[in-house]
Amino acid sequence: MARTDNRLFFLLLSPALLLITVFTLLPGIWAIYVSFTDLALAGPKALDYTFIGLRNYQRLFADERFYNSLWLTLQYTFFTNLGQFVLGLSAALILGRRHLRGQNLLVAIIVLPMVIPGITQALIWSSMLGAKEFGTLNRLLGLLGMEPVIWTRTLPMISIVLVNFWNNSGFAMILFLAGLQSIPQEVLEAATIDGASSWQMLVRVKLPLIRYVILLWLLLNTIGCLGMFDLVFGLTRGGPGNATELLGIYVYNQGFQYFELGFGSAAAVIMLVISLGMAFLYVRLMRVEF
Repeated sequence: MARTDNRLFFLLLSPALLLITVFTLLPGIWAIYVSFTDLALAGPKALDYTFIGLRNYQRLFADERFYNSLWLTLQYTFFTNLGQFVLGLSAALILGRRHLRGQNLLVAIIVLPMVIPGITQALIWSSMLGAKEFGTLNRLLGLLGMEPVIWTRTLPMISIVLVNFWNNSGFAMILFLAGLQSIPQEVLEAATIDGASSWQMLVRVKLPLIRYVILLWLLLNTIGCLGMFDLVFGLTRGGPGNATELLGIYVYNQGFQYFELGFGSAAAVIMLVISLGMAFLYVRLMRVEF
């Protein structure tokens, strides 16, 4: 009976394993191999490429643009995580209140951006952040008597971070709300009887009890930020100059704009190593008792 259950389990799991193997594992192995070659997207090296060892990695670690992209990605990840944590937790605390009118409508509004494709979001926000009187935000500033701002040129990093606040705060809210609702009511009542204020209840009771949910969200969101491409590319294409050239855009530029697939693959492998390192760190933190 147990053997039959195991066969059924693997039979049901096999389509997912096949998709992961074909679309994730095999391309990843191929990218690692390509990173040790001089394969190009066009030209003689597109067909007759050679194995060059660690030359791509040596060139990568000597490239100032790579370090600039890494630094911009870390900034983007930090500020995005910080902002989404505050917004997501605030929304979860508000929606977690009993007898809140319009709760389902508010949840739908907050979650709605998650179902919109990234490139579509970029087009929407390109209109919102448009220059002069053509942008929605500048029209609102005009009503307040303020001068228009060229958002993606004057404040490029702030612009893409704010857009991602709107984009993914709903995901944080869903996880935090589920964690808060799983806290036993008896614990909260005991803290109230002991005289805990709302702030003490949040910091000393609720947040410690949902710390694993927070770490899980941080893990998923950090990996998503490290690999961010479509939303930023659609808004700024990494500009102005290299002001928003995150690692994902750097990899794209090297591989598909400069046609150096080997060098771009080396940058992608480093990005994968950084993501795995961050994942390992968060998993270790999940096992630590605070």
